[in-house]
Amino acid sequence: MTQTTLLSPPTIPTIPTWKPTVYAKRQAQLAAIPEAWRLPHPPATPTPPKQDQDQEQDQDTLTTIRTSGILTAQELAWTETADTTVLLGALASGEITSVQLTTAFCKRAALAQQLTKCLTEIFFDRALARARWLDAEFARTGGRPRGPLHGLPVSIKDRFDLEGVDTTVGWVGLINKPAQKSSSIARLLESMGAVLYVKTNVPQSLMMSDSYNHVFGQSINAFNSRLISGGSSGGEGALIGTRGSVLGIGTDIGGSIRIPANLQGLYSVCPSRGRVPWDCSFMHQHYMVPPVAGPMARSLASIEHFMVALLASEPWTLDPGCIPIPWRAELAQPPAHRKLRVAIIHDDGVVKPQPPIARAMREVERKLVDAGHEVIPWPATALHKEGTALWTKAILADGGQHCRYLCDIVGEPLIEGMVVGTAEDELSVEEREKLEETKYTYQETYLSHWTTSGIDALLMPVTPWVGYRPKSWVVSAQWLGYTALWNLLDYAAVTVPVTCADAGVDHPESNSDSEINRAWREHVPRNESDRFNYLQYDIDLVKDMPVTVQVVGGKFGEEKAVAVAKVLDELLR
Repeated sequence: MTQTTLLSPPTIPTIPTWKPTVYAKRQAQLAAIPEAWRLPHPPATPTPPKQDQDQEQDQDTLTTIRTSGILTAQELAWTETADTTVLLGALASGEITSVQLTTAFCKRAALAQQLTKCLTEIFFDRALARARWLDAEFARTGGRPRGPLHGLPVSIKDRFDLEGVDTTVGWVGLINKPAQKSSSIARLLESMGAVLYVKTNVPQSLMMSDSYNHVFGQSINAFNSRLISGGSSGGEGALIGTRGSVLGIGTDIGGSIRIPANLQGLYSVCPSRGRVPWDCSFMHQHYMVPPVAGPMARSLASIEHFMVALLASEPWTLDPGCIPIPWRAELAQPPAHRKLRVAIIHDDGVVKPQPPIARAMREVERKLVDAGHEVIPWPATALHKEGTALWTKAILADGGQHCRYLCDIVGEPLIEGMVVGTAEDELSVEEREKLEETKYTYQETYLSHWTTSGIDALLMPVTPWVGYRPKSWVVSAQWLGYTALWNLLDYAAVTVPVTCADAGVDHPESNSDSEINRAWREHVPRNESDRFNYLQYDIDLVKDMPVTVQVVGGKFGEEKAVAVAKVLDELLR
């Protein structure tokens, strides 16, 4: 008799209890996009290629949108318009209705979402109802706009509350917990006549230069599907880069507005605290270095118009954290009777900028000097390394307790490699007080140096890198010293796109700019972050990607930074 061997039943993997909630949320998100606005074959989220795999082809997002047939020629023209003042002028004259413009941007945002995964909450029906009401009021009052943003669709980061809508901030445990009240910035936008229609993606914990979370997945770059869109306002950056929004509001605690703006070639303002209103939900973490809210757009005129309109609405009468400083128009204009005096940092001495960024800084300096402006070097290494260390200590001061609490709501894991702090980082009350004292002393020292230098602004890179692949980052190796320092100091900064990475000029073996490329070839990494930055540079991967310059204006120096940005725009374009 033959003996029969009994086989064990196959092991069925256990689905984590939180995943069905995610699947339902994503299905609801897809259902919010009308069938007529869906692409027949939307691309899958990219994954890092295997070592022996040929480099995949880039997805041309803008071409896909323009040739999809989903937007009319007129809707394409409206959404391709970079300047909000042009669209607002057409709305105010009655040339466009808010319903028409909102429909166009809803369509384009729907396409952007399918191509870049840039959105979280989608509420097109609510937005169109708001637009119809605005159009009716416009007709009833004989053509009187309902505020300086009358009828304009505006996108917001999923960090702001909107009554009746989730604010998950990338956490599974916050799904299906709609906000009971809108944040002050959302209320102000609507009081100014804006139409809110989408919220945009962020990273889990908001503490990385990427936008990936378990709820909505990975956002990718507007121009290169193999690259990240940045973080933590990365969904906002990708949406505006694909022209799915003409004006968006992000937040910044260490570069979260400026980094996505850099990666999508956008203008943005990271203001001093209290300039742009924002009240923080109790579910959000409160840091020793407070985050700020600010605008992102494809034109400098759009950024300035928003700041002018916002501050003219006197937001300090609504938000007690907002400081009553109107927009000072005279400071936002380049000096009429003298040349600029600007400081410049090419390399902070910690992480060496990659060749396209080094070239961009060199070109900016050359153009300014040729135009007769004074450019002075700025000592960076010692002060900036100390400042970034203080920022890091302040950011991790709760030891990761808040993030662990949010994970524990549904048993969600922290994303691998995420740095949110450990018990060793947690500071006692006395240690926090000591850190505040040290921070104040540092700010006092830096302010003295800034004031006595007599500069109009300081120029430096936004990041030392041009771009990198999703999930290829090492959070602990990312150096944020080029941006985080200004959050610690509470200085305003503006981003200005100046050039793009050039596969010929910026190749390490190219002799087109022999000094920069030779220095890169001969560079010996200074530390772990510098090594990470050096080894991941691949000009074939990042070719044609935008590079921006950061204009730092000092404490409440938003207008000064805009004035210098205008000079750069004129010289470089």
